Amino acid sequence: MFMKNMTKIICVFSFVILLFVFITSSYGDNQVEGAMVVNTVYNELKDSAYMYVDENDSLALVYLLKAFKEETPQNPRHLYDAGALAARLGQKRLAFEMLEMSVNKGYSYYDHMKKNTNFPSFDEVRFNLCLDKVRKRDSLLYRVSEGLDSVFKLDQDIREQFENEILRKGKDTESAEAKIILDSMRIIDDKNLEYVNKLMDNNGFLGNSLKTKKSKLTMYLIYLHAPIEVLENKLGIIRQAVKNGELEVQLYPNFEDKILSIRKGVQKYGTQYRVLNGEVVFVPLLDSLNVDLYRSEFNLGPFESFAKWIKGQ
Repeated sequence: MFMKNMTKIICVFSFVILLFVFITSSYGDNQVEGAMVVNTVYNELKDSAYMYVDENDSLALVYLLKAFKEETPQNPRHLYDAGALAARLGQKRLAFEMLEMSVNKGYSYYDHMKKNTNFPSFDEVRFNLCLDKVRKRDSLLYRVSEGLDSVFKLDQDIREQFENEILRKGKDTESAEAKIILDSMRIIDDKNLEYVNKLMDNNGFLGNSLKTKKSKLTMYLIYLHAPIEVLENKLGIIRQAVKNGELEVQLYPNFEDKILSIRKGVQKYGTQYRVLNGEVVFVPLLDSLNVDLYRSEFNLGPFESFAKWIKGQ
């Protein structure tokens, strides 16, 4: 049992480091299976809209509004951009409708919003009321980011210690020295999870709206390390985080795969692996014939390419 837990920790540590490099450079069984996270039609319409921004604002706005008819918009940035387009096109009513919806859903890019001259040209008082709400949320997110940076450091430092002091030196992973580090890791993980849970309860999942690179990843990492029961309980909120733009779509499959791998011993998207005796071993695939189709929904490349890359690391 100890070795089993240890190999999971090694896997998580290796994946986290690789993931961070990548990012900075560029339930129950029924709950996991079949839940719609990505609306591909919405995304196609939204992507078409952004292709036409500045080149043909009218067409860009049409595509965004079509996307909103396909699925009720949750991402405040998409709503704000629709409002900004409407304002540029002189459509006051639609502009403020979109703007106020975006602010109510947590739009938090104050420096960008305050530069807009089209909204205040219609109604400066109404615009400033929205701007003040965004300023306050922006300020909150800066404070939250500082706290999550500290959580990130605790999370990574203890894993780096295990890597450097035990694994790289070829020491026995069941030794007393290893056990001390692993016990410390569990204590740190519990405290970090408690901290993040309180933030989640008050603010929902926070990621891309945060203000530092490390803080953007912290909630993701803490829940990826969390006990399976916690992850199952929070999966609905994590799904919502994809829709409102807080979590990168490519990161979500790790959560479903972790649940499936623990509960059923298989995975759908091919994200989970362990390092055993120096070899990378992937959890068996639920459906190897269609794994690339499942991965494509989340903008992930072919499984074989990913597996080759991981093993090459």
